[in-house]
Amino acid sequence: MPKPILKIALDVPLDRIFDYLSGGKVAKIGQRVLVPFGRRSQIGVVVGTADTSEFAIEKLKLVTQIFSEELPIDAETLSLVKFSADYYQYPYGQALLSALPARLRQITPAVSRKQYAYQLTDLGRQLEIETIPKKQLVTRRVLAALQASESLTEAALDEISSSARKVAKQLVVDGWASSLQVQAGVKTLAVALATASAKEPELNPEQASAVTQIVQDAAAFKAWLLHGITGSGKTEVYIRLMQHVLQNKDAQVLVLVPEINLTPQLEARFRSRLPNFPLVSLHSNLSESERLHHWQLAQSGAAKIVIGTRLSIFTPLPNLKLIIIDEEHDSSYKQQDSMRYHARDVALVRAKRLNIPVVLGSATPALESWYNATAIKSQISQAQSNKYNLLSLNQRAVSAAQLPHIDCIDTTKVNLQQGLTPQLIAALKLRLARKEQSLLFINRRGYSPVLLCSACHWIAPCMRCSSKLVVHLGQRKLRCHHCGHEQKIPNQCPSCGNADLHPTGHGTQRLEQTLAQLLPTARIARVDRDSTSRKDALVEILDKVHNQEIDILVGTQMLAKGHDFPNLTLVGVVDTDSALHSPDFRASERLFAQLMQVAGRAGRADKAGQVIIQTQFPEHELFNALRTQDYVTYANSLLLEREQVQFPPYVFTALLRAEANDYALVQQFLQHAFALARSLTDQVLVYDPVRPQMERLKGMERGHVLMQATSRPVLQHLLKNLVGQLRGKTIAAKVRWAVDVNPLDF
Repeated sequence: MPKPILKIALDVPLDRIFDYLSGGKVAKIGQRVLVPFGRRSQIGVVVGTADTSEFAIEKLKLVTQIFSEELPIDAETLSLVKFSADYYQYPYGQALLSALPARLRQITPAVSRKQYAYQLTDLGRQLEIETIPKKQLVTRRVLAALQASESLTEAALDEISSSARKVAKQLVVDGWASSLQVQAGVKTLAVALATASAKEPELNPEQASAVTQIVQDAAAFKAWLLHGITGSGKTEVYIRLMQHVLQNKDAQVLVLVPEINLTPQLEARFRSRLPNFPLVSLHSNLSESERLHHWQLAQSGAAKIVIGTRLSIFTPLPNLKLIIIDEEHDSSYKQQDSMRYHARDVALVRAKRLNIPVVLGSATPALESWYNATAIKSQISQAQSNKYNLLSLNQRAVSAAQLPHIDCIDTTKVNLQQGLTPQLIAALKLRLARKEQSLLFINRRGYSPVLLCSACHWIAPCMRCSSKLVVHLGQRKLRCHHCGHEQKIPNQCPSCGNADLHPTGHGTQRLEQTLAQLLPTARIARVDRDSTSRKDALVEILDKVHNQEIDILVGTQMLAKGHDFPNLTLVGVVDTDSALHSPDFRASERLFAQLMQVAGRAGRADKAGQVIIQTQFPEHELFNALRTQDYVTYANSLLLEREQVQFPPYVFTALLRAEANDYALVQQFLQHAFALARSLTDQVLVYDPVRPQMERLKGMERGHVLMQATSRPVLQHLLKNLVGQLRGKTIAAKVRWAVDVNPLDF
């Protein structure tokens, strides 16, 4: 007899579960349901059942609809989301619903978009592949796959190439193939057996040792930190581990990547080496229908390899046997709004609960990860920390590839030509003459960071943020990169009326323009958020790079990691000094990681690489470590600094953030929270309320309270009590506030 009361999690900012009557309907735990809530209907998820309720039965409402045709969310996923919501001090219902694809949060059955299968016509069967031009490689591969099987689904075509669907549709137009609509579901993920497997490279001794050690303990939880210099073949290690794990036909592997732009390259690599294992990706560049379909394939177990960004850590995977986190140091794994979880930390919890291995890969591990992996005794506490198992790859995978030579050019001692040193310009010209490729890195998009008045030194401000407007000269716009506010470039200074307003400083657009003037024969491509906003734009640019159709790449951190360009031998870093003066204690760690990553793009094949960094401080400790590619010494020195001043990872921190239109309300709320936190415990250091560096953001006045403890449980105990009491206060309803556990920026 089913229990009459359903416990349902809803997407509302209340930290509680709601009781509804099942009305005799059968609902499994994890099932999606539609319920009345106030004057509207809302989607919820059943998280429990009961015979009784703390409320009178006659006051409970009936469930409107149960989506019983859908697979329920499994208990492991529900438990993981519940743990995360508790740890990060966020309502369980909101956390659970936000972890689902958008289509599952809508009041409709979750039906995937129409799916089609393709098969050859009689005319197509007579066609000889050799008659297709060799340049049309994808067309040849699609035809070969269709000849080898009766029909291919769209998912099977995706296994061949990202453009295979387009080719199949053209074959239908040409009369060589026909299409048939098929039922969308987990069984449609066929494998293109005709997909040729790439040649398997030979592992060097370090790679082989890493694979062997992880495989030996693959049946139990263990956290492995794979620290490998850029180009050391970490991806090859991932592939070998996946090959081993996927020998079990039911097994699944989850691969986390920090950014969307890294998924196409990894997808292509995995598809070529693991063609017999269905693969799906999960990221925000997918349409709602695509994301739902891929999520359902993962949930059913049909997809064996799942590549995704941070939210993918909550994807239901019934047979998960291995988690890989690529570029584990990347701050993109930290969610900056809603539930402020860190995907790397949640992955470690998930792996431990499932008793499976988790591999964290990086050339520049986060200091927290390095601290957990090194068995160096602390000079102050004498505590020993080696929660992770450290594996090192210190040589490049391609035997002929050497680490690039790094030069730091003192910009105070040379005459710059439109922001570029003579040495960098000469190096660019040399690469052009050799028909080699170059990359110029500047982590600032737009034309220039500020518009300056030469008379009164007015700088165009954003009225909604404590920031300056960035010049986008091509669009004749000033744009805020924080809130998106746009306005026309004024003809004269609003402060003094002077007409001499000029852009100051360099961004990607200005650097692209400068290079076009200095090197008119060079083929230049810019890669930043503006130039890659169109779907597949980045993939097209990267294809051109690999096809030698581009000589110089100009880009932001989108190009700094994960990409492998064999003919790229020069990396120029144009402007990095601002990070050396940042009040953020993590700024130098981030800058070192960023420069190590971007330097690693040079000389990855058999051609020697060179890195030229323009700076006013060439003898800075950071650049000295960078020249020798010595992450270990630099990381240990940073850890010593952190320990001396008691910063993470030696302490645990949380920020209570608040914002409102009126700062007086923020101040009142934070003062109340500060006094309350102090009264609840004396084991946590609670700092006075302060304003962040960005005092105003998107029209909201901001402030925060920092809490710090040497014990994680002690801090968690305080946060639970503090948040619980604050939720009932009148002042808390007048501001927008949230707790950020283990914040990455202050």
